[in-house]
Amino acid sequence: MSQFDVKKIEKIIHYSFKNKDNLKTAFTHSSYANQHMTESYERLEFLGDSILNFIVADELFKLSGDEEGRLTKWRARLVNSDNLSEIIDKLDLTKYILVGDSIKNIGELKSVKEDLFESLTGAIYIDSSLDKARRFVTRFIDVNSVFKKKDVDYKTLLQEKIQAKKGANLVYFTYEDPLEKGRFCAEVYINDVFVARAYSKSKKTAQAECAKLALSDNKVLDKILG
Repeated sequence: MSQFDVKKIEKIIHYSFKNKDNLKTAFTHSSYANQHMTESYERLEFLGDSILNFIVADELFKLSGDEEGRLTKWRARLVNSDNLSEIIDKLDLTKYILVGDSIKNIGELKSVKEDLFESLTGAIYIDSSLDKARRFVTRFIDVNSVFKKKDVDYKTLLQEKIQAKKGANLVYFTYEDPLEKGRFCAEVYINDVFVARAYSKSKKTAQAECAKLALSDNKVLDKILG
């Protein structure tokens, strides 16, 4: 059972809530909400997702004169599940998530960590203002970091690797996750053999992450491609 500690959480996120219920809701998983007949973080996560995307897009727009396609890639990189879950891990916040008695190891799920960052963003916004939500987001998301990294097109890299083998075929299956609305699952098959699976709130990002996972396992690729 989570040991919910308002003061410790506020110290970690550098924000003191006027209404402490907003903070508690941001950490309330649906399993706990159903068990205790209270509100989960899902509505806050929905709101926070939009606010997070706006803030990051706005920051990128002000920092760069690049075209829409590149800005979209950069925004996706900053708000994807990997980045948000890594931030939550560094802040060590998963231990405060309120979950039902039957749920175990929920803090290991990237999707839950992603939801937590988004629900916190939404909670700070409704508790105070967009400006305070922006301060929270930009404190933990380094928007400038995208300008220091070279774009890697994992889908193209995987396609080129497959095309180098005559007769090899590459197929992606992308569909909405039946267990979580608004999240997509991408699966990649090479020569009809399942290779990797990835999740994201964007079909495009899910496929890119899937290709990245496939490329990371050379032994499997070499075995399939012969």
